[in-house]
Amino acid sequence: MRVTNIVSDVQYAMQQSQQNLATALQQVSTGLRVNQLSDDPIASANMVTSLASSANVDQYTKNVSSVLSQMQTADAAISSIVTSLNTAVTLGTEGATGTASTANKTAIATELEGLLTGIVGEGNTSYQGAHLFSGTDSSTVPFVAASATYTSAQGTTASPLTAATALTAGSVTTISDASTGETMTYTAAAGDTIATLQSAVASAVSAGTLSSGTTATINSGGQLSIATNSTTNGVVVSSNDVALGSMTAVSGTEVANAYAYVGNNSVNEVQVGDSLSIATNLPGSTLLTSGTNVISALNSLITALKSGTSTEIGTATTAITSALNAVNVSRSPLDSAISRLDSQESFLSQEKLTLSTAQTALVGANLADSATNLSAAETTNSAVLAAAAKVMPNTLFDYMK
Repeated sequence: MRVTNIVSDVQYAMQQSQQNLATALQQVSTGLRVNQLSDDPIASANMVTSLASSANVDQYTKNVSSVLSQMQTADAAISSIVTSLNTAVTLGTEGATGTASTANKTAIATELEGLLTGIVGEGNTSYQGAHLFSGTDSSTVPFVAASATYTSAQGTTASPLTAATALTAGSVTTISDASTGETMTYTAAAGDTIATLQSAVASAVSAGTLSSGTTATINSGGQLSIATNSTTNGVVVSSNDVALGSMTAVSGTEVANAYAYVGNNSVNEVQVGDSLSIATNLPGSTLLTSGTNVISALNSLITALKSGTSTEIGTATTAITSALNAVNVSRSPLDSAISRLDSQESFLSQEKLTLSTAQTALVGANLADSATNLSAAETTNSAVLAAAAKVMPNTLFDYMK
């Protein structure tokens, strides 16, 4: 029994020595005091929580990075629009003077047309393939040249449309008005006909959503024709109704300097903190067509310079100033959001460092202590192995001699 006890004790000592040595080696190689749950259950549990927090910080940081450049690009586009509008005010003021000749006014109007084209171009700015001012529909070009007349693709000789033609339930037809800056959206219900759509257009005109004189009629070719009765206003029409087919602008009815917004009015948000979400886009309707309509105001000034009086030019210039003020107001939330993102990015960077430091303190090993422990473990293991070498080869017969 005594021999068996000695052997068991030696085996146990060897196992402990090997385990201590392996632990010491692992701490030195990984730099960690806790490499598995059994090393320190409480520290391990706290580490899991801390790592989850780090993962959240990493995701928030990624979110900030993905939208910050996009928002800065949008802000740069708005800055260019503001510069153009300031120039437009200067030009309008110049044209309103009684000394401006007809030739001067025409030249100013031409320059303003260039500014309007540039402003619309900025409104159609995209970033990595996404249009920045289309609301949440980033695949859609937000500002489209308007025409006085759109017709449907259907209405052939074989199947001309009539007021009684049934529409497709659930289909959507939209009419965006360049003058009012608003969009009529019509969703067909079961049993609706073209007459129902015609009535909806008339109601939209009465409500001011569509310009006065906008109509929906069946033309001589049996097509649905949506048109305005003005040479200065225009619309952009789209439909996914199979009964109508696609709506196409009639060639030659393009309205000079008229553009309609065809994006939506929704705003994207991104989460950049546990309880912090930030709006990341500004719909083009808010920027250029809602309230004081920038595009319409510029168009009015161009028209006044070509054929109006000095008083009319001055009134149109005042409208440009109001439009400029409106752009600056609508820009403010975007600038504020960019500033908050900059601050949040700095905070997240510091939070990442704080968490990393806490995690090191939680499970990290003191390298000096680990080296000392490894040396001691190696010495102990060598001693245990030496002792085992003397004891383990002996058998019962050795003790019976």
